[in-house]
Amino acid sequence: MIPPNPTPDELLTPALTDPESFDAARTTRLVAQLGHDDHEIRRAASWATRFVIVETPSLADHCTGQFRRVLRDADAQSDVLRTLSVIGEYNPEAVTEIINGAIEEETIDQLVGRYIVAGYRPPEFGSDGTVISDEGDETDPEVEAIDTEADKGLHEPDDRESGSGVEPDSPIGRPPSDPPSKPPRLDRSLTAYEPVVSETKIGGGLDVVVQVSVDGREFTGTRRRSEAIDGADYDAFRSAVNRWCRIDDHDTVATVIDHGTRPTPWLITERSVTGSLADRNTPLSPPEARWVLCRIADALSYAHATGVLHGGLHPGAVTFVEAVEEADTWKYPRIDDWQLGNLFSSTDSHTSVPRRYAAPEHVSPDRFGGVDTASDMYGAGAIGYELLTGRPPARDSGEIRPVTAVAPDVPEELSTTLIKCLRTAKMERYASAAALKRDLVAAGDR
Repeated sequence: MIPPNPTPDELLTPALTDPESFDAARTTRLVAQLGHDDHEIRRAASWATRFVIVETPSLADHCTGQFRRVLRDADAQSDVLRTLSVIGEYNPEAVTEIINGAIEEETIDQLVGRYIVAGYRPPEFGSDGTVISDEGDETDPEVEAIDTEADKGLHEPDDRESGSGVEPDSPIGRPPSDPPSKPPRLDRSLTAYEPVVSETKIGGGLDVVVQVSVDGREFTGTRRRSEAIDGADYDAFRSAVNRWCRIDDHDTVATVIDHGTRPTPWLITERSVTGSLADRNTPLSPPEARWVLCRIADALSYAHATGVLHGGLHPGAVTFVEAVEEADTWKYPRIDDWQLGNLFSSTDSHTSVPRRYAAPEHVSPDRFGGVDTASDMYGAGAIGYELLTGRPPARDSGEIRPVTAVAPDVPEELSTTLIKCLRTAKMERYASAAALKRDLVAAGDR
């Protein structure tokens, strides 16, 4: 049931974790919340409605009247149109009926209706059919500066740029038959994890590489430890670790090996001996890059369905594990750093994404909104861009330069998929990681 005065979490949580439980009546009540007086409730109802109808598109058929009613509310229109622009991809007939009815009632004008029915995904529309720029449709100077830095060569120098003379990882290979084995969960004291290299101070934390021995098998891990005893937020630490542990049974999510709070919060997580994507020679071949992105999309789908957001995806957050039992197989990706950076550092984890990989909302949240699942879509696009070009996303006159303009051998369909992930406006990105994977798979079938 939807309570009479719901909170955003009360709307979002069931839609994220159990969208199949929504029937026609419950979905109609959810759509009604798009007309709530509270903007945060309307925003949560918009996301929740999308999750539910993307899962069961036929439910939109039962809500056409309710959608038209909330469209009559001028304050709610932008949230309703955003919602319709997404679900139109899954049930265009129902959305067309809603929009045609609204045009007949002169609730919206014909131009707005044509854009929505055609599948255009603006961040916001006003009643006059113009795009409201403060939701991120226009290029923001701060966002443009992200890629200006990269284009001027201000990002960290390495040997991966075109013409550097360093060969990329071999395109020869195939996916492993099975994911590499993962380390088990342990319950030891902090002193059991001795560093194999000296401690490195990062922000307000201490990170070291450790070796973990279990039944004669050796695993490499990263030990993170808070430096401060006073002021440590133990409840936030436990909550963050519990969220990560809920999803680390997925093959593409790095394992939480151990954690504790004495003497300060600390965490041991799986680490690859070959390092992260930031340490690899790129570009990879298009088939391998697409395979890696499909694994990442799978992990994001699993996490988002469980109510877990990454929020800071970038190449340094993706490690690669070798399947040592099989020769000539591709390294398996594992996603690390699930919203724990700010608990070990004085820097907020959402803004600690390297600037050249940051989504617009990381740079300017007041203008582009908060970090959410759409931010993970941007992060997946940035990772894909790096995999295929060997460099961060670059802009031309405010627009992301197509992958094919940097790496001509990349298939056009794959380039188009990544550019959709990297749109400035959130609502022009993929509505879900499952939708992203569908296009990745389709790009390989062409």
